[in-house]
Amino acid sequence: MRIAASIIGALVCVSAAAPAHAAAEWVSVAKTDRTEVFANPASLGVSPKSSWLIVRTRQNFAEPQPAAKKNKTFLSARNEYRVDCAQRRLAYSEMHAFAGLDLQGVEVQKTRISEKNLKWMDAPSSTVFGEILDYACKNAPAAAP
Repeated sequence: MRIAASIIGALVCVSAAAPAHAAAEWVSVAKTDRTEVFANPASLGVSPKSSWLIVRTRQNFAEPQPAAKKNKTFLSARNEYRVDCAQRRLAYSEMHAFAGLDLQGVEVQKTRISEKNLKWMDAPSSTVFGEILDYACKNAPAAAP
C-alpha cells in the first residue's frame, strides 16, 4: 500500500510539474486588454526560401473571435509569421485557431500561405504586431539579416 501511495504521489508531482515546463517554452511578448501573445524562442529562425525571420506565436483572446467557418469561434491561435525587420512588417504564413484558450479544444480553422502570396502588414511600435516584430528582431539567430 505504501509503495502504491508513493508511486501515485510521484505521478502527481510529475503531472503538476509538466505544465510549468510547457509554459516555460513560451515567452509573453505582447499584452492588451483584448489579447496576449506568447512567442516560442525555439521557433526563431530564417526562412529557407527567403531572408525573412520566422517566429511562431500562441495568442489568447479575451472574447471569442469569429472563425471563417459559419457559427464557429475561437479563443486561441497558433500563428507562424514571416518578419521583415528592415521594413517593420510581418505576414502570417500559417494560422491554426482553437475553440479554447492555450491552443486547447477543437481546431476550428487553419490557414497556410505560401511565401509568394504573403500579405504584409505594418508593425508599428507599441502595437501587438510591433511587439512581435521587436521580439523576433532582437532575438534573431546570429546568421539572420
